[in-house]
Amino acid sequence: MDKKLLFVVDDDRHQQRILRLLLESKGYRVKCFDSGEACLEAIDEEPATVFLDLVMPGIGGKETLKALRQEREAIPVIMVTNIDDVETVVELVKLGAFDYLLKPVDESRLIPCLQKATERHSLVHRVRHLEQELQETHTQIGIVGNSPALANVLEKVDKVKDSRASVLLLGESGTGKELLARAIHYGSRFREGLFVDINCGAIPDTLQDSELFGHKKGAFTGAVEARTGKLELASGGTLFLDEVAEMSPGTQTKLLRVLQEKTFERIGDNTRIHVDLRVISATNKDLKREVAEGRFREDLYYRLAVFPIEVPPLRERKEDIPRLSAHILKKYRAELDKEVKSIIPQAMDALMHYHWPGNVRQLENAVYQAMIDTDSSRIEFDSLPPEVTSPEAAPVREADHPTPRQDPKPLQSWDEVQKQAAAKALRLAQGNIPRAARQLGLARSTFYRMVKKFGLR
Repeated sequence: MDKKLLFVVDDDRHQQRILRLLLESKGYRVKCFDSGEACLEAIDEEPATVFLDLVMPGIGGKETLKALRQEREAIPVIMVTNIDDVETVVELVKLGAFDYLLKPVDESRLIPCLQKATERHSLVHRVRHLEQELQETHTQIGIVGNSPALANVLEKVDKVKDSRASVLLLGESGTGKELLARAIHYGSRFREGLFVDINCGAIPDTLQDSELFGHKKGAFTGAVEARTGKLELASGGTLFLDEVAEMSPGTQTKLLRVLQEKTFERIGDNTRIHVDLRVISATNKDLKREVAEGRFREDLYYRLAVFPIEVPPLRERKEDIPRLSAHILKKYRAELDKEVKSIIPQAMDALMHYHWPGNVRQLENAVYQAMIDTDSSRIEFDSLPPEVTSPEAAPVREADHPTPRQDPKPLQSWDEVQKQAAAKALRLAQGNIPRAARQLGLARSTFYRMVKKFGLR
């Protein structure tokens, strides 16, 4: 079994040695540091626990504790000091210390304290791993990319996710509207509840009420048992109404009443059921036109479209195609048991120039088909579907090739691009520099220099 790594941070070499020998005798790996600065430099090694002296030269124990809590909140920190003072203990606990030991350290107190600390560290890591798996399950290929068009959508998702506002996702089929709906749900206060989806276009008008509201046994012919509706299942969570423009007029009226009163009745029952949920809707139709032409209730539209988000088609975010394609290759390698790891430049050029009427869903199908067809570790041009590789696949549009008379938008300087990226990362990380650096894939020291260079703090 791998030995757990512990850090001992103390400017007193004698105290370092005593603690190190004791901990190593219990089967731990130990690294010692003379200062808080040295400990923070090595924190990427992810120790299971840090033993931290309170009084040290340099930034000192309290400041080191604060920095550790900001950079690695999951790592337990046990303070070790000569100071026996209740106010000091209370202050350190408020700052995030796991526990507090007095020098000379008593082994009978140290070992149980350390065991609790490492157990919590392991538990936090397991929980975060499960959360990451859950997030990856619901963050699939439709929202992979770093194009400005997608970044704008994700910024809106980030703004709305913590509110109770109803969200309307507008965009063509295959653009990833359901995946965005899941991202909103799992990033919101409603994530403890269920994400319940209903495809209004796939359910006959006569069954939409039953699907949404549920029914009592014997309520109508064929109702051989009671049924819980989607609204009731979604209480405490999120109800996702896909293809909402296909909802029947009668169901629209009943849904509007639910959104106004927060209560409803199952079909054939008169018991009022209270629900507390978030509603996210999606459609590939122009819902305002549907309202204007009398096919969709205007009052329901305004209830559902409190925060509309336009999801761009793939042809408007083509710079995401290489990253999307790489994600698709990774996603299907295990399923197909084929080590297809890359796409040759000619094939990638074809993917980049195709107009993708079916959007991300069509791209996924095309790459998947090519993975099946190829006999090598790369996707060749001839492995792609004919519609992607045909000469007619990439119609030349004037907008794609500005003429000398046109005035394309001037490029930004590299410094300006860096400054905007750093400022946005800081804003999304709420001023937390280590977190912002990780979002950009940069070392902390590099990001600190950027912050100083551009005067962002």
